[in-house]
Amino acid sequence: MKKKIFISSFIFLIVDILSKVIVRNTLTLNESIPLIPNFFNLTYVINSGAAFSILEGKQLFLIILSIFVLGFLIYYIRKEKVTIFQVFYYSLLIAGILGNLLDRIIYNGVIDFFSFQLFSYNVPIFNIADTYIVIGVGLIFIELIRKEIYGNKSNRE
Repeated sequence: MKKKIFISSFIFLIVDILSKVIVRNTLTLNESIPLIPNFFNLTYVINSGAAFSILEGKQLFLIILSIFVLGFLIYYIRKEKVTIFQVFYYSLLIAGILGNLLDRIIYNGVIDFFSFQLFSYNVPIFNIADTYIVIGVGLIFIELIRKEIYGNKSNRE
């Protein structure tokens, strides 16, 4: 079961890397292409911070934090028995963290490109790795809530 985490992580990571290669080879930095007018654009930016550009310019800290979190996840996964549900969210988390970590090391920032406008609000630009992380964390919360409500009986393989 644990091998599946690393195989799935690798597949998710490849999808993230390919998406960023396509964006880098198709758009110039800060270029934006409307796909759905007034709602969704592909916009190529380099984010030198974390989510919502917090900790902007703190690349070394973000790299160290990413390595620490990856190390903790791998340690925890190797130590614990994992369910198929956990395989999915751990794979997403590992791929998302690795995808953004590689960008920070190679480009000194994260390649972001999904740009949404909801009414008059511009959602911070993000990438596939960010999506993996958000979904992975969301699934962890769902599992924690489910365990709180039903106990460990709902924890199936």
